[in-house]
Parts: sequence; structure tokens; C-alpha cells
Amino acid sequence: MTDGAASPLARLRGMVAERAVDEGRTDAIWPGLRYYRFSSPIRYDKTQTLAPGIVVVLQGRKSARLGASTFSYDEMSCLVLGAETRCDGTVVEASPGQPYLAIHMDLPPELLVKTFIALADTAPAPNGGTVPNYVAPVDERVLDAFTRLLPATDHAIDRATIAPLVVEEIVVRLLRSDAASAIRDAAAIKRSAARIQKAVQLIQQHFRRPLGIAELADAAAMSPSHFAHTFREVAGLAPMHFLRNTRLDQARVLLLAGGKRPGEVAAMTGFDSAAHFTREFKRRYGAPPAQYARQLASAQPQSI
Repeated sequence: MTDGAASPLARLRGMVAERAVDEGRTDAIWPGLRYYRFSSPIRYDKTQTLAPGIVVVLQGRKSARLGASTFSYDEMSCLVLGAETRCDGTVVEASPGQPYLAIHMDLPPELLVKTFIALADTAPAPNGGTVPNYVAPVDERVLDAFTRLLPATDHAIDRATIAPLVVEEIVVRLLRSDAASAIRDAAAIKRSAARIQKAVQLIQQHFRRPLGIAELADAAAMSPSHFAHTFREVAGLAPMHFLRNTRLDQARVLLLAGGKRPGEVAAMTGFDSAAHFTREFKRRYGAPPAQYARQLASAQPQSI
């Protein structure tokens, strides 16, 4: 691939450099999308728990220890996280003149399940079972999709109309590539995704009220133990973690809209206390709710 001014890689690198102005992590207003800039090698001080997602390195090099395996990836490589996993990362190549730049996007479990169902009869056969994480050269079409996604996240109308379509395109392209084996075993998906989708819909519609494994399993017509195992196999994370993340994502929307205190947001999104909400929010987004909302609002374009 030619790295010219018009290449998707060059365009995306420039977009991320403009958005990741501070060292470390910068969150986009689009949920689950974030950018990274490091001007020198660095080892993360604490283990992160990452949801299913894709990491594309645009400049520099990084290694990550995921469970018992260590992966190294650099410019034009993508790391596909097939399931919720604990990660220790090290940026091994970066400098002030050529900082490490990367884009990281969580893959929405509800979109993964929907796409699995759509592709069940056409998905490639798994090679020796599911591989939980996968490093490969990034598809230029995925890079091109990201160059369309980032500008679409800058404006409210585009976020409501264009951005969801581009995210869906990225997920479909990943599931039609060799990286699909990192995300899920197609045969298991074909058997289970439709039933798991019913539980996903229940969570999305009723996340504000208490929900337990028994009720979710009943919606999927499974025993609780089988449901919990199958949900993680299909969606990449435990059902109660998906419920928690759904509540946090909705809380994030309310906070960014302004006018509500964290305690009000906690009550509106199903958390049993403001303290529990603040603790979980900080764990997921790296800052307490009010501070996070101020930081993100100040970093976004005025026309959001």
C-alpha cells in the first residue's frame, strides 16, 4: 500500500493526531471510541479490562499481554479483541517527533450479535475453534471506514444518522475477514445468536430496572448456567457486564447533555447508589462522572 497524502492511513493518522492532542487517552464523544498519543515509550501502570474491540496502530509500536499471550503490533496492524479481557500494555516505540498514535473502538455486543445472525450462513468456517485475540494487517477498507467515522462523530445529526452506519460497516468487514475467528466461532453463533439477541433487547429496553440472570435466561429460553456461558461466548462479555456497560453508556449520554448531577444520572440509569455509579464510571472511563463530562465537553468541537 502506498502511504501517500490521499491514502486512508495518512488521512486517519492526521485525524487522530489532531484529536489526540494530550498525552495518553482521549475519548471521542462517540461511545467506545478513543485515541491514544504517547511521545515516549511507556508501560501502563495498571491492568485494564477491555471489552471486545479493535485497536489500530497508526504510528509507533506496542505490545500487549492478554492472559497468557503477548501480542506485538505496529503501524498498519490491528489487534482484534474477541472477548472481554484483562490487558497489560507497553508502548515500545514512540518519540516526540513521531509519537505513538492509535485508535481504539469497542465493538458493541448488540451489533456483533445482530451481524452474526445476518452472516450466519455466509461466515467463513472457523480454523480450529475460536481464538480470543488476533493481530493482523488492517484491511484498507476498515481504515477508509474510520476516516469517514471520525468526522461523522463531530456533529449531532451525523452521529445520529451516518456514524451508526459506518460502525456497522466496520463490524461487518471484520466479521467477513480472517479476524472473524478471533471474534467468534461461526457454528456456535448460528445456533445461539438469535436467542441471545432476545436477552440483549431486554437489557436495552429495561436497563433502568433491576434485571437478574434468571429473567434474562428466561427471555432466551435457556437455563441460567447455560445462558451465562452462551451469552459470553456470543457477545464477548458476561451478561451482567453488558447490563452495567449499557447503564454506563446511557449515563454518559445524560452527563454530556448537561443539566443533571451525577446522583440524578445514577438513579435514572439503574444504579443502586451514587457511590456505586461513580466507582463503576471511573473504572470504565478513567475519571469521575462530573470531571469526565467537563473534560470531554471542553475537548469537542463547538458544533456537537
